[in-house]
Amino acid sequence: MVLAFFPESFIFNIPEGIFLIGLVGIFVAGIVEFRQGHIGRPAIFINSLLLWQIFYSLWISLPQLLQLYLNIGSIVGVIALVSYIPRKRLPSEFYKFCFIFYGSISLLIIIIMSIYFKIQLF
Repeated sequence: MVLAFFPESFIFNIPEGIFLIGLVGIFVAGIVEFRQGHIGRPAIFINSLLLWQIFYSLWISLPQLLQLYLNIGSIVGVIALVSYIPRKRLPSEFYKFCFIFYGSISLLIIIIMSIYFKIQLF
């Protein structure tokens, strides 16, 4: 399991407006990724960290499917980071998988669905 980078008190003291501005930023990043048709390895890693940062404090109350999604995201993020250091290319299927499941638009869908299913994020 990945540790959150910020203390829990800091996460829950973020005003709702700043959280919404962050969502708009993720949406803009998603549009850029969609127009380019791919996602880079740094973005894969950062998106997996962002998911953990949002959901870490709620781990016990998360559905098992979402926990599995976060765990797979951690593995995918570490693979992306480790392969970026020696500049080795990964198979194109890896990038397609990450674009579909861990792209910025996918993150927004997960966040919106968690709000819809009444998982308290902020």
